[in-house]
Amino acid sequence: MAMEANTLSEYRAKRLVIKRWSHAQRTIVSIPIEAILEENSIEVRFLENVDEQVTFQVKDQQGNIMFQDVIVAPNEAEVYKIDLEGFKNGHYELLYIEEDTTFIGKFSIEQ
Repeated sequence: MAMEANTLSEYRAKRLVIKRWSHAQRTIVSIPIEAILEENSIEVRFLENVDEQVTFQVKDQQGNIMFQDVIVAPNEAEVYKIDLEGFKNGHYELLYIEEDTTFIGKFSIEQ
């Protein structure tokens, strides 16, 4: 997975490329969120309404859960912010868990 830099402006944010956890499945699954890494946070925008509760996790390279939160039935109008203040330099994963489906985006913190 890769991260694309926003080169259209001076705004220093990076879009996380979110991919579905590899399960053998032959149906098309839409990605329900857009995640943007800013200096000290990740801003998550919901691209569709979700009827269930969802879980966000941030894991470090060793798989330790550094952040976790559960949101009940978010909608498209919501923007959810994950504070990364205090996170050390390194590689991390953002997990979006919705029932039995997990989407993962990888990002790095370099200060």
